[in-house]
Amino acid sequence: MLIKIIKKTTLFVCVFLVISCLNTTDIKKQKIDLSDTDFIYLNDNYFELRNERFFPVMLNYIVSCRNIDNEFVLSPNIDYEEAGVYESNTKEEIAHQLRGHFQLIKEMGFNSIRLCFDRIHNYEQEYYYYADGKEYFIKTDYEQILNGLEILVNIAKEEELRIMLLIKKPWEDKSLEDFTIKIFKHFKDNPVIFAYDLMNEPLYFDKTTDKKEIYNIVSYWEKKVREYAPNQLFTIGFSEPIEVNCWDPALLPVDFVAFHTYHPLRAKSEIYWYSTYVGKPWMIGETALPADNDSISYEHQTSYMREIYQYVVDCGGAGFGWWDFQEAVHGHFEALFTGLLNHEGVTKTKDGQYTIIGTVKPAAKLLPELARYQPQEKVRPINYFNMLGYNNYLIKGKVVNKKNNKPIEGAVVRGWNHYWNVGVNTYTDENGNFTLYSNDEMEHFSVSAPKMTRIRFDKNLKYSQIVDGVFDRKNLPDQYLEYQQMSYMPLLKDSATSVFDFEPSKFNQAKFEGKMKNVYLAPLKY
Repeated sequence: MLIKIIKKTTLFVCVFLVISCLNTTDIKKQKIDLSDTDFIYLNDNYFELRNERFFPVMLNYIVSCRNIDNEFVLSPNIDYEEAGVYESNTKEEIAHQLRGHFQLIKEMGFNSIRLCFDRIHNYEQEYYYYADGKEYFIKTDYEQILNGLEILVNIAKEEELRIMLLIKKPWEDKSLEDFTIKIFKHFKDNPVIFAYDLMNEPLYFDKTTDKKEIYNIVSYWEKKVREYAPNQLFTIGFSEPIEVNCWDPALLPVDFVAFHTYHPLRAKSEIYWYSTYVGKPWMIGETALPADNDSISYEHQTSYMREIYQYVVDCGGAGFGWWDFQEAVHGHFEALFTGLLNHEGVTKTKDGQYTIIGTVKPAAKLLPELARYQPQEKVRPINYFNMLGYNNYLIKGKVVNKKNNKPIEGAVVRGWNHYWNVGVNTYTDENGNFTLYSNDEMEHFSVSAPKMTRIRFDKNLKYSQIVDGVFDRKNLPDQYLEYQQMSYMPLLKDSATSVFDFEPSKFNQAKFEGKMKNVYLAPLKY
């Protein structure tokens, strides 16, 4: 009898030890089988729905908050259709207008929308949605808010659209955390919402800089998603590869990476970097080329959409997102003209049931054709190491793994000039070498790489002239030119057939060269 008890006790202890030895990473990998449901899930770096590939073709869509008969209602953005005017002022009219927009979006060839639900206001740490003069507080009015969101979600379902829901970053305040968990709970059984975007572009909107602290924040929210929204995915809207300095997309435990990239001089280079070094499923969350059909033609916008979509497919991307539904009426040029509808004329849905103010641009008619595109060989862009074609200064250097003294490929090198008002960046090649081109002398530097430490330093380098001529270094051309003010057109070939048909020789020129000592980074394991 005693021997049996000892054997049972030993068996129990062994089983307990085996279970205890399972680390949290192993547990996280135990996915729920959603293949026989209407939920979208990840498999082999791609999205799937019922065992078939699902490629999100996503259009960003902004909503306005309304107070209709003392109820919280989500409507199309006030600047959609006739700018600055609400076309619909009853719940029924708003629902009708949303159906028209969503049906048109579906007819364009999109199967998803990224719903911008993050426009929450804050006064003395009280968070609220502002709707027609009324404040709907997330602490006390959350049921009305969620009911209003559910109505919109149901309309999207009717029009066969999936939703990536962009929300206010929940770690900003305890009330936002509680509200986010309420969203998770409310929609946990609703497959229309396939993913949550927990923050838009932390590079620009979050001051946290410590990789460990950021990792802990995202890990905490990974657990919350698994607990309260186990059937849905989550991501963060990354903005640029330089985000690796803090918000390291390779390190953070998001389900997939959704990043934003704009401008022909940057887009392909940034896609190449993300696709090569992040090591996770990824998709474009936002991209666009603004087109007013004057300074930038609709033909160029169409070319941009075609080539970026195809390049995403070539590089193994899991989805494609465009910004946004209709042109804006406030802001800089890029914000004003990226939308796929202008504000001229009217558009009817195919069944004639809905009339929408604005005309669909030619780029919006490409998607049915692009859906048939088959991937080609992934090719590194010719401007990968000097995206913007800077040609005054060149810094050469190398980034090395401090632990094994091996070169680090894919490190991101960022430099700023003396006044911090111009920044440039580049990447290391397969040998860890980098060439940082700029139009002004760089003095402040930051270097990091996926899953590696970050180093920041200041350095006044000595430069030697490497081309013939007489140059006044205090008056070199375009010293303070940032990419926002740069046109891609002067860098195109004379016979350019696309917005990416650049002249290779324009991306390897410099007048002065400086050399930097090796930069050492260490691996990170959290």
